[in-house]
Amino acid sequence: MTRENRKTHAKHFDGVHAAQLHSRVLRDIWRKAYGGDYPEQTNPSAFYSKSTLQRLVAGLRVGPGQKLVDLGCGNGGAALWVARELGVDMTGIDLSAAGVAAGNDQAKALGVDDRVRFIEGDMTETGLPTGSCNGAISLDVLCFVPDKPAAFRETARLLRPGARFGFTTWEQEGYSERLKAQQMTDHRPALESAGFGIEFYDEPANWREQQEAALEGILASQAELEEELGHEGAAQFKGLATGMLGDMPARRYVCVLARRV
Repeated sequence: MTRENRKTHAKHFDGVHAAQLHSRVLRDIWRKAYGGDYPEQTNPSAFYSKSTLQRLVAGLRVGPGQKLVDLGCGNGGAALWVARELGVDMTGIDLSAAGVAAGNDQAKALGVDDRVRFIEGDMTETGLPTGSCNGAISLDVLCFVPDKPAAFRETARLLRPGARFGFTTWEQEGYSERLKAQQMTDHRPALESAGFGIEFYDEPANWREQQEAALEGILASQAELEEELGHEGAAQFKGLATGMLGDMPARRYVCVLARRV
């Protein structure tokens, strides 16, 4: 990822992570859209469901004392939940300084900062030691990465043989001006080229209905969001919702578990 792209994405997500962590209106929108499938404990800054997250985490097959990495960790909610559920050591990596700071603050408040840490970094160049991780996750991040094969190669470098990588992302054709990144219609060839075998690769049930409901909820709640987040914050989420709804007919959302061979 170029320095310019890093700065663009970091600036965008600084605002998103901070708002998602503290906004009552956004949480209410997501709760209504996802119903019982809302991952309440992670306070997500993304679009994965509770059942999708639980499926990925179970597929990692890791336990206490092992090391995981969350690539594109956002505000740290998912990483902290996984660390507490499984008893693992967790490192979260994100371009957003605001996301990293929020994650570290939450880790300290929960008393798990001895085994959970968040650092600024690029998922294509993490700086973590080779073969240091027993598993990796990445939730709704890869669509923003211009060089997806490089991200898969870096993830494979971090993982020990047999370790698993679980992720969610969208697929569509061509270059996305909105996301400032080339998209993929199928991530499997790049995964296999990086040294992964596919364990499952499919679309979560109801993903389209859940995501459309959340996006439409954002548009219907602009007055409340502007009162809570200010004009600029509300406008950012309006742009997100409008852009994603416009892309929706040409996209699909996938849940993937791959094993480092």
